[in-house]
Amino acid sequence: VRVVGTLSGDALAVITFVSIGQTQGRRPVLEKRRQPSKASYTGLGTSMVLLLLVVLGWVGSVAHAADTLCSLPPVTYADAKVAHPDSAFALSHLETFGIATWYSDRDVNGNATQTAVDLIATCPESSRLNVVVYGLPNKDCDAGYSNGNGTVKTGKDYEEFITNLTALVGERKVLYVLEPDAVGLLANKGCAVEYGYQSNLTAAITLLSKNPNAEIYLDVGFWTLERSDTAYIVAQIVKELAQAGRVKGIALNTSNYRSTTQIADLCTSFQTAVGSTDMHCVIDSSRNFQEFADASSSEWCNVRKAGIGAPPTNVTDLDNIDYWLYVKPPGDSDGTCVDQSTDAMRGPPAGEFFNDHFIKLWNQGYFVNTQQMDTIYDPNAETSGSTSQWPTSATTWAVTGLTTFSLIVLH
Repeated sequence: VRVVGTLSGDALAVITFVSIGQTQGRRPVLEKRRQPSKASYTGLGTSMVLLLLVVLGWVGSVAHAADTLCSLPPVTYADAKVAHPDSAFALSHLETFGIATWYSDRDVNGNATQTAVDLIATCPESSRLNVVVYGLPNKDCDAGYSNGNGTVKTGKDYEEFITNLTALVGERKVLYVLEPDAVGLLANKGCAVEYGYQSNLTAAITLLSKNPNAEIYLDVGFWTLERSDTAYIVAQIVKELAQAGRVKGIALNTSNYRSTTQIADLCTSFQTAVGSTDMHCVIDSSRNFQEFADASSSEWCNVRKAGIGAPPTNVTDLDNIDYWLYVKPPGDSDGTCVDQSTDAMRGPPAGEFFNDHFIKLWNQGYFVNTQQMDTIYDPNAETSGSTSQWPTSATTWAVTGLTTFSLIVLH
């Protein structure tokens, strides 16, 4: 049995035990007066074979349950590797982990139709497409960082935008993270209500659910689950929206920095508010390796102390968490952050590549600190303050034909 990728510690321990038994090829040294009979060795051999069969069967069940997520490299990475060659090796490594593909009406995310066409053409039929849908009219209506340059202006535009996606996807297996921030803003009962978020989300869920192989997770701002009263409001919104189709649960920590431990606890709070454990959660782990934010900061914008988190998988060892995902491409800016705290780094507009921040995310993240990969030279390592110099870099509309995968490969 050869395992490539990420399995739970228990699986690796059992497989290692069997492998040692097979490869050492030496019978233990025993004193003659206590040497086992031939029958004893036969029984031992039978036991080892049975154990191996159990392990193989267990591993096979894990492999059967695992999804291979498939996506395209973030549209910003191609130009970023040229503009910032010192960061290129790290960007190329991240592309192998299936960072979610954003199907969006915003210019910075590329042409939505072409993105979907390339995704369908590149990903094998056996894989599960990993897609963020981000085209809501008047999106990000509170902060306003992401509501410009979009082509979807009305509810009719939005239905056409979603219909275009469903026609291309057909009945392919797909995981959708639907409209980051939308449900959280609805819970605030402000601009999201004014702009008809709920009716548009209902229409999107209805259309996306025509695919029997779609799994839909509604993005919910994690902060709405920190209090029981707002958690209850969110739960009611989600239950109403779920009546429209194949809503499997909610997405938490999208484009944010909170730790897996904190978010898993908030998922439990959501299940309590819903009154059921049937709905599960997915967590954006793309930038949550450092847990500083749980105690010392509420900053959400280009956080300077953050690090890239554990890579995507559906083997989470948490009953209520279906996946860890890379939803926000590490290095893509949260915004200019000019009015934020000193924990934030000033950067380019939201969605553009921000190399100064990417360097910190990489150097302070999972791959350097647990996998001992090389760091990227940081020319600003000794500077202080909330301002950093960032070079102007163009973003690209072209999506390369590289398939990226996450999870487990067994053979």
